[in-house]
Amino acid sequence: MEIDEPLPGHVADALTTLSALDNVPASSTFQEQLEQGLPSLSTYRSKVDETYRTVGIRFIKALTNANFDLTTCYDLGVSIFTIIVPKASGYVTRSDFLRVRLEDCPAVIDIYEKPEPLESYDISLVHPGSCDPGALFPSTLAERAPGIVQWADMDPSVVPDLESHLLSLNQELKVRLDLSPWLSPHPIARKTLALVRGRPDSTAGDPIYSVASALGIDIVVVDEEGHWVQEDSSENRRRRKAFLATDMTEDEHTADRIIDSLKKYNQPVHGIFTCSDNFLVDVAKVADALDLPGNPVSSFEISVDKCRSRLLQDVPGQTACVKDVAELEALLAAPGDGQPPALSPSYPVIVKPSKGWSSECVSKVSSPDDLATAVQKATELHGSRAVIEPFFDGPEIDVNFILRDGDILFCEIADEPPCDADARDATVHATFSPVALNLPSALPQDEQEIAKTTLRDILVKAGFHTGVFHVEARMVDSRCEYRDVGGGVVDLVRKQSPPQNPPSCRLLEINARPAGYRVSVPARHTYGVDYFAAHMLAAAGDHDRLRMLARPFRHTLSPEGSSIPCGAQYFARLVYVPAPAAGTLWWHNPNLSPCAELMSRRTFKSFQLTESEIVLGVDYNKPGDRVEMYTNGVRTYVAHLLVASRRSRYDAIRLGDEVARCYRVAIEPPPAKRRSSAKRSVA
Repeated sequence: MEIDEPLPGHVADALTTLSALDNVPASSTFQEQLEQGLPSLSTYRSKVDETYRTVGIRFIKALTNANFDLTTCYDLGVSIFTIIVPKASGYVTRSDFLRVRLEDCPAVIDIYEKPEPLESYDISLVHPGSCDPGALFPSTLAERAPGIVQWADMDPSVVPDLESHLLSLNQELKVRLDLSPWLSPHPIARKTLALVRGRPDSTAGDPIYSVASALGIDIVVVDEEGHWVQEDSSENRRRRKAFLATDMTEDEHTADRIIDSLKKYNQPVHGIFTCSDNFLVDVAKVADALDLPGNPVSSFEISVDKCRSRLLQDVPGQTACVKDVAELEALLAAPGDGQPPALSPSYPVIVKPSKGWSSECVSKVSSPDDLATAVQKATELHGSRAVIEPFFDGPEIDVNFILRDGDILFCEIADEPPCDADARDATVHATFSPVALNLPSALPQDEQEIAKTTLRDILVKAGFHTGVFHVEARMVDSRCEYRDVGGGVVDLVRKQSPPQNPPSCRLLEINARPAGYRVSVPARHTYGVDYFAAHMLAAAGDHDRLRMLARPFRHTLSPEGSSIPCGAQYFARLVYVPAPAAGTLWWHNPNLSPCAELMSRRTFKSFQLTESEIVLGVDYNKPGDRVEMYTNGVRTYVAHLLVASRRSRYDAIRLGDEVARCYRVAIEPPPAKRRSSAKRSVA
């Protein structure tokens, strides 16, 4: 907007309100000005003189320069902007700090962030106590401030409530920004990290590459020749600093080849990390050989071997690792000297590969007759041994940790609803493929504390001290169980009769890395904590920023009817959508993905009355892709969606169930099956 343009009436009203700061003495502090509040709008309507008009035009110009779209301003209402000013000078911890902390914040339309990562910011530019009086003008503040938030316009009918509305916006900012420092008091060195395996595609990779850029971390990708991020395109140059083509064959020389590639690169590399389970041990070996930050190699060797990790919490006589059915039969046989067999399982038991992920080939065995079948299935995957362990009956949980030197910086617990294999009549062929995830957990607080303490101690016992860890477990003898709570909604509720034994937490699996992107990204939305950022900062040895960014929101929810500070901004449900059949996948609308179609459907608008919404949706396939129903014994997923409710967990689950029912794709059967079925499968 040019300086001599007339000021639109509706913007003038908004600007006169925002210009309240101009009438406060320059000697007062910025906080004092805020605490004095804004006088009524009518007071300022009478003061829109040429001075205020000039200030207003400068303010609009500053907003325009910050790329705000002022055409969205409501013609008859009040437009509201908040200028964000840090409390102290320092160095930018991440350049998208406001966007992360204000993600899914109600009423936010747009966010402007000026600083680049790692650069210094001097608050004397905007602090009234240490700069010229002209800095008090909103226009000057907008030009110099590191961040500005544009809020949804107020309808003219509610303008009399402007003051209370502004106070509520200020409170929302406080619970989001207070705990997590924007600026570091110390200079932050720019570092380069090697990423082993650059992720299979941009959907999985960009959440990592974008975070690295915001942190001021350069990424060098180590992966196979021909990987998608190797191409020298402008997009890939933004993603990574360099690509080191390396033979990634999984053998005893993998770590040596990675070391060789990094040495040939001949540029400083300050750390190394991966998000791929089958390279965790090799990356630890490289870090150890090059004296880079990391956990002991032995710790990763334990975590990736489910036989060894089970021994961290062993059940004598109920646990075994076998290489084949013959070894199983030998363990089940009595030695003949009056001693019991080495393995005397109490059914049901779990059989799973010692190496694997995503519940691949995991079986629940309820009868001795099915044990050999399950062992054979498990040993055929990756040439693994089979782990035989008790089935721990109780609610399953995902527990995510950020540790620094063994101390918990952040921990959150999510509930995983029952899957097919949890049914009492489940067969050996039923899968443990998850159907959803609920955040935050509804377990009693004392049980959550038991889980946190038990699993943290197991991680430390394995030798881990710093980083991000995704741990799966079950609460045995919990006071809660899954039941229908009305309307077809199944959730955790208190048992009618409490168990006789005290609750205990039983480890299922250690993943010494963040959860997959479909879980890590929703956790960032819910808590404001970015696991990928923490993973990289730990790898870089940047413990100061790791501590600063591992802080959740300060919201309070009431999962049990009482106010509990849990750090979550809402009740969330992550919905997994499995492929309904094997074949070629097609969208019903070729120009609109199924997730986008769901997010635009008017039938879900009614849920907004319960403060519920679809937060995000990700489709994994494009039209024409071939999909299978199962991959290595687990369900193949075609999408995930995150839904949320600010009112209740019940509403979040109800909306999630509705979204799962309404997700629709068409599956065209393979040619061999088309003769018997002329119709497409629809889900």
